[in-house]
Amino acid sequence: MKINKKWLLIILGITVILLIVFWLQRNYKQFSPNDFRDWIMQWGLLAPVLFIVLYTLRPFVLFPSSIFAITSGLSFGFYWGCLYTYLGSLGGGLITYFAINRLGRFKKSKQWKNERYEKIRSNIEKEGFRYVLLLRLLPVLNYDLVSYLTSITNIKFKDYAAATAIGIIPGTLAYTYLGTSMTAGSKEVVWIGTTLLFVLVGIPLLFKRKMKAKIGL
Repeated sequence: MKINKKWLLIILGITVILLIVFWLQRNYKQFSPNDFRDWIMQWGLLAPVLFIVLYTLRPFVLFPSSIFAITSGLSFGFYWGCLYTYLGSLGGGLITYFAINRLGRFKKSKQWKNERYEKIRSNIEKEGFRYVLLLRLLPVLNYDLVSYLTSITNIKFKDYAAATAIGIIPGTLAYTYLGTSMTAGSKEVVWIGTTLLFVLVGIPLLFKRKMKAKIGL
């Protein structure tokens, strides 16, 4: 059987990147956003591309997305940082859908058969876009868990993609700005970043119980 060199290189490249992300995941407790920034910026002009690719593949090793977003602000500033964070986060959500949606064995895994997950999956299939959007906007479930559970339902990809594209905007702005504020050297800017993070992410936590009831969790 003849091996296609192009696909071999692609597979090799993805394997190397996954190993890098896995290493980050194993060492993230000793790996601060500042350390991540120093490492990623060593790649010069390739730094943004590498950052987006790593962020896109991040869901497969469960590395904290907040570390990526804060690092983006530290490394690239607010505007470019938001763009790179958004692209990486969206890419991760979409590639997770495609990867898991093709794995029949994963869909039948017993870990998804508990009552809570079944209820979430049922609600996703019934309400589609609206329900996934709420799950993205409200921090009641882990980002990657939402991707996994949605991927094993019959929701239309366009609805999932649109809900994800809109729902990740508040978190992208908040965490990236927080990262940017760390380099500003101004207490006022840091306070603005912290306040923004609280408004966009923290306030929903105060009403977490009501929000869970609203979306049926």
